[in-house]
Amino acid sequence: MFVVRNQGPRCLDTSALQYLPNIILLVASNWDESDGSDCDLMSLPKCREEPVLPSEKIVIERMEESGVLIDVNVKNAMIASSRDLALWPLPKELGIPCLASSALTLPWWKYADERGALLPSHYETVQIMQMLQMERGAKVLLIGPRGSWWTELILHLGASEIQIIEADDERREFLENNWIDRGLDILSHDLGCRVEFFGIDRVKISEIELNSECWDRILITGACQELPRRLLRRLSQGGVGIVSVGPEGASMIRAITPDDEGGLHVESVTMWANDELDPRLFKNITGTPSNGGLSDLQLRAEIGESSRENSWIGIGDHSLRDRAGPVRLLEAMDQLWVSMGIVNDSTDLDVVMADRLFRMGNVMQNIGMFDYAAEHFGASFKLRPSAESATMIGWNFGIQGDDDEAMAWCRRAVETDSHLGDPWNDIGALLLANQKVEEAMSWFRAAINAERSLSPGHPWSNMARAHLMQRNSRAAFFAAQQAIIHMPEDAELLMLLEELGSDLC
Repeated sequence: MFVVRNQGPRCLDTSALQYLPNIILLVASNWDESDGSDCDLMSLPKCREEPVLPSEKIVIERMEESGVLIDVNVKNAMIASSRDLALWPLPKELGIPCLASSALTLPWWKYADERGALLPSHYETVQIMQMLQMERGAKVLLIGPRGSWWTELILHLGASEIQIIEADDERREFLENNWIDRGLDILSHDLGCRVEFFGIDRVKISEIELNSECWDRILITGACQELPRRLLRRLSQGGVGIVSVGPEGASMIRAITPDDEGGLHVESVTMWANDELDPRLFKNITGTPSNGGLSDLQLRAEIGESSRENSWIGIGDHSLRDRAGPVRLLEAMDQLWVSMGIVNDSTDLDVVMADRLFRMGNVMQNIGMFDYAAEHFGASFKLRPSAESATMIGWNFGIQGDDDEAMAWCRRAVETDSHLGDPWNDIGALLLANQKVEEAMSWFRAAINAERSLSPGHPWSNMARAHLMQRNSRAAFFAAQQAIIHMPEDAELLMLLEELGSDLC
């Protein structure tokens, strides 16, 4: 499933070693001869549980506990709706329980490469809905619905009128039919809300200004090249507009409110790496031509008719699309993937989805959401078992203090693929933490000599710690030297080398 590139060793900064001209460094005992045969894999515990993706209800509860979800009305609306019901159907042969509650962007439309064809996650959905500050009886203009989920949420938040602008005729027809098929037309009637679907001509700014039309809430989901001030001036007093402004993939969400003097108060809120607003829509709401790229019709002509499976494969083409949150979250997915040197060029859907779940697990791990991370890794492992995903599950259990389950998943990783060095190292680290030094060193040696590793410096660093615990400074110094080759900016290692070097001198 995963291929690891050899990143190549970095040059060692020898400034820390300049005071050791006469020391002959000795290799730590037979580190280069171990194949893991002296490691007792069968003595390790077996997995008690397999992490799976949680329900949407649990995701909502977690966001409330973490302080992301603070508006009780938004919470109730989220509970009353379901992201799962808005998804483009997943191929029957690929069953991933609770996929809708994952942090992945998922398709609501068969052409996943089109603008607005991906369904936002719960995280950015909660943020956007809270920014809207919905009030009962609000008249809402939604430009670029991104499926029916957000429309349903706005309905539950008490809107009296929702005008939906979808540029593409085929998509608009699909959304209207889906609204009826799910009985949302009956629900909207019962809740006293008029829901209407329109094309791009509905938002010609010159006609809107001529008719003096206003809305209480305006939500534009595609990134705009500039703030559409003329449209946003059609906000009623006390109204709220939400729009992202900036280049595709790096736009900033702006919250707009009218002031008492007829101007607009603009507040920059957070990053939203969404795709560009349809150029035709941008021209209509601003009166200014867009310098955007291909239209959706041109793009569709290029990619041809997509199957259900291809729509799901396409979600992995733009890793940062539709990610609302801190810049750290936006950057994590790609930066971690590059640093780990992992590539996946498969077009098999199960491989693609396992890959996506694994990547998102790394994002969740990077921002400290360890339960959620383990669940994404678990879903990836269940779909396509790999030593990488099993290792990451073990790491997340370990960081939460469950050493037995951490070791069990590292065992599972070794049993899945013994050529990956990282689980060998992690088992050794757990043993070392329990003062089992000699036993731990066997696992570190096996990790050092493994065919591949996501973090080749770690077993050397741990080996240095083990030798220090045995008061073998020379061997510790050698191991630290090897570690620093792979981790040249590790301040702790550099300090250790300096201390050991001084002692040996």
